[in-house]
Amino acid sequence: MFRLGIDTGGTNTDVVLADVDSGRVYHTKTPTTPKALLDGIMKGIDKIVGISGIDRSQIDELVYGTTIVVNMIAQKQKEAAALITTKGFRDALEIGRAYRSENIYDIQMEKNEPLVRRDLRFEASGRMDFTGRETEPVNEDEIKDIVKVLRKRQLKAVAVCLMNSYANPAHEIRIKEILEKEWPEGYVSISSEINPQFREYERTSTTVINAYMTPNMVSHIDEFKAGMKEKGIGAGLYMMQSNAGVMTFDTAEKKPVSVADSGPIAGIIASNYLAGLLGEKNVITFDIGGTSTDVSLIKDNTVRFTTEGSVEGYPISLPSVDLSFIGAGGGSIAWVDRGGALKVGPVSAGADPGPVCYGRGGEKPTVTDANLICGRIRPEIFEENLDGAVEKSRAAVKKYIADPLGIGVTEAAEGILDVVNSNMLRAVKLVSVQKGFDPRDFALVAYGGAGALHAGKLAEELEMEKVYVPYSPGTFSAQGLVLSDIKADSVKTKLLTREQANAALLNEIYAALDEEGTKNLEEQHVPEGNRVLVRTCDMRYFGQAFEISVPVPSGELTEETIDGLADAFHELHRRTYGHCMKEDPIEFVNYRVSAIGTFKKPDFVSSAQSAKKAKPEKQLYGKVIFDGKETVAPIYDRDTLDPGERIEGPAIIGEMGATAVVYPGHTAEVDRMNNLILYTNVRSREVK
Repeated sequence: MFRLGIDTGGTNTDVVLADVDSGRVYHTKTPTTPKALLDGIMKGIDKIVGISGIDRSQIDELVYGTTIVVNMIAQKQKEAAALITTKGFRDALEIGRAYRSENIYDIQMEKNEPLVRRDLRFEASGRMDFTGRETEPVNEDEIKDIVKVLRKRQLKAVAVCLMNSYANPAHEIRIKEILEKEWPEGYVSISSEINPQFREYERTSTTVINAYMTPNMVSHIDEFKAGMKEKGIGAGLYMMQSNAGVMTFDTAEKKPVSVADSGPIAGIIASNYLAGLLGEKNVITFDIGGTSTDVSLIKDNTVRFTTEGSVEGYPISLPSVDLSFIGAGGGSIAWVDRGGALKVGPVSAGADPGPVCYGRGGEKPTVTDANLICGRIRPEIFEENLDGAVEKSRAAVKKYIADPLGIGVTEAAEGILDVVNSNMLRAVKLVSVQKGFDPRDFALVAYGGAGALHAGKLAEELEMEKVYVPYSPGTFSAQGLVLSDIKADSVKTKLLTREQANAALLNEIYAALDEEGTKNLEEQHVPEGNRVLVRTCDMRYFGQAFEISVPVPSGELTEETIDGLADAFHELHRRTYGHCMKEDPIEFVNYRVSAIGTFKKPDFVSSAQSAKKAKPEKQLYGKVIFDGKETVAPIYDRDTLDPGERIEGPAIIGEMGATAVVYPGHTAEVDRMNNLILYTNVRSREVK
């Protein structure tokens, strides 16, 4: 059985093919084609099929990770969707929340423009109170009049988000029925199906993003299906979600908001899987691609989730993996601001034209160019054709950085790396130090094309002892795709005090959520023996504005069980915030069920040594620059290294699509699964 993972990023499309039965894994990558995504995807499939020697028809399952949601929102089409909401709530998107997320003192801060313009936001009669009781019926003629406007404006999608619909969705359901009858060519998203929980602004934003994306997602998926059919691929098609699970393409067409940031999420899944195999409970994932650096923290082999995510500054209130990202990658462009300060990113050269050294028309220097100038990327082993590239990169750095700053080219290149490392360091601290975790208690898992170029230096700065670099780190996120399970999240909001939260009521709520989750898995053709239902409850102290997710046991709940949930909440609050208030009243807020359909996983351990090359007759050496000093360092092809082999830094280790730097004073070791372990030797130096 063959499972194919395709991760389409801003610069490269990574492809991994896994033989689930034997564990054999094949890796490759190809440039992303932003103007026609399917072209790059098809080239990647052709490439991996050629490497593996199988026929396309043998691919049983295909899992796809994409940044299409982020890309489309970033483009901000002016008339992509409309909004129907309760009278008096037309401006909920514009009002948002009364806080400044970046700098509370910035009086010149400009908020994002709402995805739906005011003239495309329609108010409708009808009202439910907070208990779900109807106080005013829907005026069906109003909805029919709105349809006339939608047709006149040639819109394709509409979001419906009514006040208190999380308590009773009847009005939204009726409006959807009218819209589908009167406007069958349109796409309708209602909040009670997309995000049926309280907090009006976040629920509206999430539903609007779903409506905004639906026409493009349907078009993209239809094109994808047609392309697969043309290639003779009859595989089951799945798409990665932000909640660390996958969904079928048919489900993704209905809920595209779920696939935001799906590419980076897959890398976190692969990191957690790898950590489990290595016996590492605590790791920080560090993914550097061409356009961004994505960082997440895993404690006790448990991926951390949040419901406070966002895309391009727009809230998405769905369960998603908690990650931090910055616009700093291999393609990030270096520049000098008006004050003479050296900056890196967030603008990227992307896949086209790419860094200057790639010779595709890029003119401005990038992080990749700086690494090449400093000898850390080696033309001898780098996959791209870098003939004459060093001279091109030096000329670009001289023109745009060195000359404006009045410094040498080499100094400017190292300055670019110092600045981008500083930016990346802040991203790691954001998920660790700023959330109460000591990085020294974690190992770093570095992947992406540029992760291992920078990881050793950052780990040393953070006093972290180890960095794990998986085999083929440039395609590691795609590897996470083939490790993923189907997952569907269901939620119900009902605010209850401890006295109100009796066993009968909670059993009723969870029984309905269990049924919804089971139905979702059935629709995605998951066999009964592969279904798992995981329950949680969002709880808080009365008066708090945020919740903590508490695990809930399966089966019938009793009063003793509910008392146990309260005790667990106090303990989680203490561990998270350093204190708890056992005398204060507790409030039960959101009730959640994650329905998981498990896939058989490939055995990566048994196939780890399958891609081996003979050692070269003569050791390669090259000039590398560290801290302004030129040194001669050995250069290795990773596929020639054997388990147990140790390498003293400085050294450069290259492979398909990625390079690892063993910094001076560091040590590298190859383990039994072909992982490269970089030891910073920080603690041993402290002892000395």
